[in-house]
Amino acid sequence: MFDASPQVYTVRNGNIDFVCPQCAFPKSVNVERFLLRDKGVQVKIRCKCRNLQSVLLDRRNSRRKPTDLQGRYFFTLKDRPITDGEISIKDLSYAGLGFHLPSTSNGEFWAGDVLRVQFKLFPNASFLIKKEAVIRQIKDARVNAFFREPLKNEDDFLLKLFFYT
Repeated sequence: MFDASPQVYTVRNGNIDFVCPQCAFPKSVNVERFLLRDKGVQVKIRCKCRNLQSVLLDRRNSRRKPTDLQGRYFFTLKDRPITDGEISIKDLSYAGLGFHLPSTSNGEFWAGDVLRVQFKLFPNASFLIKKEAVIRQIKDARVNAFFREPLKNEDDFLLKLFFYT
């Protein structure tokens, strides 16, 4: 029997701890060979009870929190003036962020380029987070990037409050 609704499993050290939804049999499954793909990975695992389960692999080291924050980006190329613009941050983790540009014509940057981003975790907060982010992927007006240095103790209380709520 095949269950078509995929469950999400977090990958740790190249393995997932799979639990069959039908018979509750736990087993560790090595999924290292699937981790080099750029796209989301969905695999099928067969349990000893013959149940075939579809599984999505979550390769992130830290959880992404959906957001709707406003911020700015700054981008410089050699021998050119600084380009900047508004961004709408759609998800955030300690390691990176995903944001939308107001239009696809904004930003003349590509995967691998480094942007400086700044934003506030809360609208009324005076604390402004400023980070360098390396662009991982751009699709239409959506940009995914990771921080050169992860978010950390700049204002530990606000970070914990933000990711907790």
